[in-house]
Amino acid sequence: MEDPKSSLPTPYSDSGRFGSTRQRALSRRVAARDAGRRLWTRLSVFGPTPTLRVLLSASAPISAALLLTDWTYAYHETAIAIFAALTLLLIPTNLAAVFSQMSARDRLKLRDGSSSTMDAYPGVERILNSLRDRLLRERIRLFSSSIAFLSILTVWKMEAGTTLDTLLPLSASALGALCLWNSFFLDDSIPMRSNSFPLLSLHAPTLHNSILTRPLSDLMVAHLDPETAAAWDEWMIALEGSVREDQTPESAIEHLLRALHLNTQGLLDDERMMTEAKQVFKVRATDQLIDTENKFNLKSLRTLMAHTRAWEPGLFRLIDRLQDAALRRGPSLNSEPWRLDLDIPPRCSQGQADLFVMLHNNTDTAAEVAFDIVTAEGEPSLQTIGVETKPSRRIRRDGASDLVETLGRLLDDATVLWLGLAWPDTNRGPHPVQVTLKGERGETLSAMVVKTTLSHNAQQESATQRMAEASSSVRRLALSMAD
Repeated sequence: MEDPKSSLPTPYSDSGRFGSTRQRALSRRVAARDAGRRLWTRLSVFGPTPTLRVLLSASAPISAALLLTDWTYAYHETAIAIFAALTLLLIPTNLAAVFSQMSARDRLKLRDGSSSTMDAYPGVERILNSLRDRLLRERIRLFSSSIAFLSILTVWKMEAGTTLDTLLPLSASALGALCLWNSFFLDDSIPMRSNSFPLLSLHAPTLHNSILTRPLSDLMVAHLDPETAAAWDEWMIALEGSVREDQTPESAIEHLLRALHLNTQGLLDDERMMTEAKQVFKVRATDQLIDTENKFNLKSLRTLMAHTRAWEPGLFRLIDRLQDAALRRGPSLNSEPWRLDLDIPPRCSQGQADLFVMLHNNTDTAAEVAFDIVTAEGEPSLQTIGVETKPSRRIRRDGASDLVETLGRLLDDATVLWLGLAWPDTNRGPHPVQVTLKGERGETLSAMVVKTTLSHNAQQESATQRMAEASSSVRRLALSMAD
């Protein structure tokens, strides 16, 4: 006789009715929260509302302070109207912050039968903390405006007495100033506006390898938010059987990113770029690259490249110089046994800078070398990195090799370092960084010195400015593609 218990579903099984129902309920909840995020975010940035919030935030404390004077044109009705309008305009931004925090937590922390948390990826807590801080500032701003509105309304409608007639407008002016102060931090940018990569603008790279084996793809992956990084890993696994026999998913993506880089600069047309993609991907993968329904396609990869370039222009400056030498077939590529090139931001703030080093071995033999990086008054003051270099293949100067092949060879044969440097906040002025290349016996093969100027004010390539520029680059590219 069949055991009657054998037909009972397992509550935590993916195939059980309970498990599938739970997954559907979670999916509906996530979709509803994300729909709320998109709705309130669109309303927060709709038309002139961002400009109106700034203008009202600036005029609100002034209108309240004028009530304390004997000026003839200081009206309670004007101050009430300003604070009322400001309060109404702050409701969408508050709801956008609420739904953004819930949506981010769903994306990064939610566990169900089909996905796991992103705790293994760096940056999860930083993203959630930044959204939590933003929600707190939004609530403070809304409550300040609401209480100031009620304070002035009380003075206008009621006989509050001489003391309250002074204290309430004074408190309303102070609350308006608090609202304005928070607006400086909040109205500069609204997070999670992108539907393709909503968390990308909130992520800042923290942990990364010092040696970039595949410069473009390694740099891009380091700047992906945890959700996108997890999707990228899954995409790499899915590409295992979709690349040519002489390629791996990693090498094929690196080749495609080089072609995209040249296409962005106008050195490669779209047809040739697709030809390059077909050289490393099979037909099925190539079709997926032009399918806009896929998370990673040519358009989204171009968006991620723009985001990466805005974050780390230093590596792209090195590539541009290498590319220029390849176009001119100049002697700088092969004339010296060791070709060493460095890049550091000319000016930086917040005591941080990224140093990029690119080395080509033109000795025709593999060799082990060491980099000594000396940072004046900075940290680490001295670091030594040993690497094994392979000989660079000679670039023909008769123009027989095309640009894609030439740039691919040069980047494949290059040794690229990505190093973070830091200085105390009190340091100002120019600071040199010296990179010395030493051979196996400790002899000096090459040396270069670059300088960066430390400043207290935010500079073009400071972390804050780069994060803002990366976010705006993604938005501009997304809008141009939508058009």
